Amino acid sequence: MSEHLGVQEISVIKDDQGILFLGDPSEIKTWLDECGLASREFSSKVLKTGASALRAATQVSSKSGRWVKLTEESVGLLEKYGKASGIQPGVVQDASGKIVKWLKFETPGNLFSPAMATGIAGMMTQMALEQAIQEITDYLVRIDGKINDLLQDQKDRTLADLMGAVFEVDEAAAIRNETGMLTDAAWSKLAPCARVTGTALAYALTKLKGISDKLLSADSPEDVESVLKVACEDVPAWLGVIARAIQTRDRLSVIELERAYFERTEVLEGHRQGINEARRDRLGKVRARVEMLREDLSCTAERVRGEKLLHPFAVDSSLGMLDELMDATTEFSEKLGMEIAKRDIERAPEWDKAFLEFVDERAKDVAEVADQVAAGAQDLGEKAVSGAQDLGNSVAQGAGALGDAAGKGAEQIGAVVSSGAQEIGKALEGIDLGKAIESLPFRFPFGK
Repeated sequence: MSEHLGVQEISVIKDDQGILFLGDPSEIKTWLDECGLASREFSSKVLKTGASALRAATQVSSKSGRWVKLTEESVGLLEKYGKASGIQPGVVQDASGKIVKWLKFETPGNLFSPAMATGIAGMMTQMALEQAIQEITDYLVRIDGKINDLLQDQKDRTLADLMGAVFEVDEAAAIRNETGMLTDAAWSKLAPCARVTGTALAYALTKLKGISDKLLSADSPEDVESVLKVACEDVPAWLGVIARAIQTRDRLSVIELERAYFERTEVLEGHRQGINEARRDRLGKVRARVEMLREDLSCTAERVRGEKLLHPFAVDSSLGMLDELMDATTEFSEKLGMEIAKRDIERAPEWDKAFLEFVDERAKDVAEVADQVAAGAQDLGEKAVSGAQDLGNSVAQGAGALGDAAGKGAEQIGAVVSSGAQEIGKALEGIDLGKAIESLPFRFPFGK
C-alpha cells in the first residue's frame, strides 16, 4: 500500500465476477467489514513471481489485498465511492469528514505489463471459483448424509466414478499446495475428471426429471403422497450430487488456470474465458432443470389442493412434502449463485371450510334445478292456455300436445333432480364420515 499525506491509497479492479482491492490487506479487511462485505485474502502467485514487471510498483507496493464477490451490495459500494469503469477516483471519509482512503479505479492494463494483466484476470477468476467452491462446500456439509445414503443404495457406476474423481482432485490439490506446482504425472491423473463430472451431472439431472414425471403421472392424492415420500429423500440427494459435480469441476478449473499461467501464459486469457463460458453453460442447464422441477411441484400442489374434502389427510401430507421440496430447491439455487423465480406452496383450507364450500356449490346447483323447474312450469302453463283457446277440430290435437308437453316436462324435471342427487351422492361416497366429523370444529348433539 502506498500512502500520500497519510491517506491510504487502494487500487480497485473490477471484473464480471468480483472486485479486487489491492493494498494493505488488514486495513482493507477492516474497512470492508465495517461496510458489511465478506472478503477473501488475495495473495496472487502472479504478483509474487512477477513483481519486477509492475508498471507502477510505487503505486502498488503491497503485493496482496482482498477480493470481494460481485453482489448487489458490493456494486453499491463502488457506486457510493466512485466509478469502476472510469478514471474518477473515490474517497472514503471518517466520521469527522476527514479523507482516510483514496480509491483508484484501475484496469489491470494500467498497473501491470500485458502478461501480468492477463495473469491478474486469471487469478481473479480463480478467486471467484474458490468462493463458489466454499459456498458449495458449506451446503454439502448439511446434506452429505443424504448423498452417502444414496451411494449405498445405488449400484450403478456413475456415482462411484464421481467420488473417485473427487479423491483424485483432492490429491492433486494437496500436492499443489505442498510443492507449489503440479507434476505431469499428477496432472495426467486428472485428465478423465472433466468427463466424469459431466457424466455425473447429466445423470443427476435425468434423475430429477424422472421424479417430475412420476409426480405429474400420479392420479390420486394417495398416489401423489406415495411418490413424494420417496422424492423427499431422493431430490435433496440428487441436488447434492449436482453440487458435488459442479464443485469438483470448479476445483479442477482452478488447477487448470494455475498450470496454464505457469506453463503457457499466451493461452491463459482464452483458457480463462473458456472456463467461465463452460461454467455458465453448466449452471444454465442446472437452473433450467431445477426451474422445471419447481414448476412441476407447483402444478402438483394446485392439483391436489382441490381434493381436500375427499382426501383430507393425503392432501395435507402431500402439500407439506411439496413445501419441503420447494425449500430444498431454493436453498440449492442460492448456494450455487443461481437466480431463480420465487415460488410458494399454498396450503389447503381446513376441512370444515372445504365442506362449506362444497355445500355452497351444491346449493348453487339446486338453485339452478329450481330455476329449470319454474321455467318448465311456466312453459307448460303457456301451452295449456294456448291449447284451451284453440277451438273446434284443434281441441283434441291441443289436448294431445298438452299431454305430451306435460309428460316431457315432468320427465325433464325428474331427470334434472335425479342427476343432482346422483352428483351429490358420488361426491360423498369417498368421505369417511367418522373422520370428517372428528375434524369439525364443533360437535353434534347426537352420536355418529
